[in-house]
Amino acid sequence: MHYQSWSYRETRLNIKCDEERAIDSAIHAAILARSDVERYVGLHPEFRWSLEPIDLPGSHPRVIDLMLRAARVAGVGPFAAVAGAIAQVAAEAAVSAGAKNVIVENGGDIAIIGNRDFRIGIFPGPSAVERGSVLGFHILAGDLPMGVCTSSGTLGHSISFGDADAVVAFARDAATADAAATSIANEVRGAPRESIERGLSRARSIEGISGCFIIRGNEVGRWGSVPEVIEVSPDSRELTRKWHEYGTSYLGAGPFILRR
Repeated sequence: MHYQSWSYRETRLNIKCDEERAIDSAIHAAILARSDVERYVGLHPEFRWSLEPIDLPGSHPRVIDLMLRAARVAGVGPFAAVAGAIAQVAAEAAVSAGAKNVIVENGGDIAIIGNRDFRIGIFPGPSAVERGSVLGFHILAGDLPMGVCTSSGTLGHSISFGDADAVVAFARDAATADAAATSIANEVRGAPRESIERGLSRARSIEGISGCFIIRGNEVGRWGSVPEVIEVSPDSRELTRKWHEYGTSYLGAGPFILRR
């Protein structure tokens, strides 16, 4: 698998792909998607700032359609899905360019398409650096395509009204998973165990997601079809890098691609 990272402003892509030339297609698609998003923000400021679903008449670029649809099913604003939507169109572009297996992470939100297994890690905060290990998921080829996205109320600068360290949502596309993670995380408030139960209750009501996994302190909760949970021990430098990235990232905590 070939690996490349690319960043521009808030968009931070890490791409693994079995076709090297397809990585360029993924990056190009992400650039176009960012341009589409910026144009729509200029035309419709509510597209950026609304905390509830909105309707925009007419036809739209793929990334905008993904964001609008994800917002409707999760009951949040379209921008709750922006990172996942960009990851999704980038992964789709790589496949159109000939890739059979591709995983695109955009600041902690992941789109996976392929016919092989993947392993990803979950970064819930500095405790992972102290332990030297993180939880992760072993994602089976038969469950792909899959979006794996996270929202956090304790890390990053994204808007969250909850207190979860990490809410991971799973869906067929990353835009839906992204919006759902935000919606679920908003409900994780109050006493740890009760707040996790509220989050799981919210997850059950969101059409289009297959499962979720919630981390709050030493408490965890899960609902639905969640990939096998594993413990991984990536290079300590990678964990430290993730702490610095997600400690200041616009998009907050979330899954990351294991290099090894």
